[in-house]
Amino acid sequence: GTEFLPIISFSHFVPRLELNPEKRFLFLPTLAKAVGSRFLEKRIRKLQSTMHVFGHTHFGWDATLDGTRYVQAALGYPQEWQTRRMSMEIGNLYEEPIILWSSSSGFVPPMRARWSSYYQKFPRKPSITHALAPYVASAYTRVDGGEICEWPPKGF
Repeated sequence: GTEFLPIISFSHFVPRLELNPEKRFLFLPTLAKAVGSRFLEKRIRKLQSTMHVFGHTHFGWDATLDGTRYVQAALGYPQEWQTRRMSMEIGNLYEEPIILWSSSSGFVPPMRARWSSYYQKFPRKPSITHALAPYVASAYTRVDGGEICEWPPKGF
């Protein structure tokens, strides 16, 4: 029977806010307002997806949350690969398409991706709203009370 086959679901949009870097790390901090969908997350849970493949933000991502593995392997635009390659990389995507599941061997092991690897090691700190990463801060005018957070953190 097919009752033991994995369910792999797909969406263009990001189903959970936790699948995006915190806004202090983003050149476009308002991106956080356009990601995460309760409706989509609820649908994925109802389906009991083993893996959910998503897109939209063009960050390489491979993380398991609440029993579902979430993967984003965006092809992106050439300029993105030139200016922020490290944040887009996942597996060998730059050289070849990524195979996520094979009928003969099952799912591929988790792949390293910059941001999901970061959050595996360091907890999210959404309460930090007054500090920016140095590479982001350089694009903005500093205001009173604004800080620059440590990046990269020790041990990453």
